[in-house]
Amino acid sequence: MKASDLVVDSQVSMLLKSPWGFGKTIAATSFALEGPIYLAYFDKKKPLELMTYYSRFNPDLLKRIEYDVYGAHNANQFLNKLMDLSRDCRYFAVVVDSVTNLTSAAVNWSLGFRDNKKAKDKDKLMPDFDEYKVETSLVTQALDICRTLPAHIIWTCHPVPSIKVEGAGGSLKITKTNPIVTYGSKVAGIIPGQFSEIYHFSKQNNWDSISGKSSTRYLVSTDAIGDDFAKSNLGLKGEFDITDKLFYSVWKDEVKKAQELIKQEGIANAEARQ
Repeated sequence: MKASDLVVDSQVSMLLKSPWGFGKTIAATSFALEGPIYLAYFDKKKPLELMTYYSRFNPDLLKRIEYDVYGAHNANQFLNKLMDLSRDCRYFAVVVDSVTNLTSAAVNWSLGFRDNKKAKDKDKLMPDFDEYKVETSLVTQALDICRTLPAHIIWTCHPVPSIKVEGAGGSLKITKTNPIVTYGSKVAGIIPGQFSEIYHFSKQNNWDSISGKSSTRYLVSTDAIGDDFAKSNLGLKGEFDITDKLFYSVWKDEVKKAQELIKQEGIANAEARQ
């Protein structure tokens, strides 16, 4: 294979991150504009946000989105589904929403196999090293399979406020952290490196003093801002606005502009070397 044959916007791996309610699920499934989508849904009982949003803006897209709901009761079936897709994937994009709840589902699913006959009540509920190993194994297997699928891969995550305690006594250090998983720290370190694109979603509230009304802008950052890490290997810089727009349409235009700019810079540099 030659790097010159790469297609920049083909089969992109993308991690979308923000707190709950910032539009990541809608953004991920907006890839349905180009073809059928498979959604592995871990976040709630049903992805009702899809019906609410697309019924107003583009009801036809709902027919292109297939989904299954996963949780602690069937976390293993999620991995089985990915294995099926590795043999026959006809989707334009595969979405996992979200890895934050996927990790908790894996740990709680594993707890169901523990021998609780001699365990104390509190020990029946507390995950241990074995449960963390299951979490790591399930997530890394899922990542490995997704890497082979002939589709865009989009995972979402929700940073969870937490604290990290180091040292003891006078050297005790407490640090505020925002891991993207619920339990084990190892998985939180593995996941970001598996994606070429990592975008952070945010909201900006504006108040119009004349009309007396407020409005909300939905923004997508492609550069890191403080603790909100982000990156783009497609050349995207800064942020773009998806308010009342479908993410895929805006993203595709932004990628096209970024690649054209890179092309122009390449031509200019080549001419300068002559």
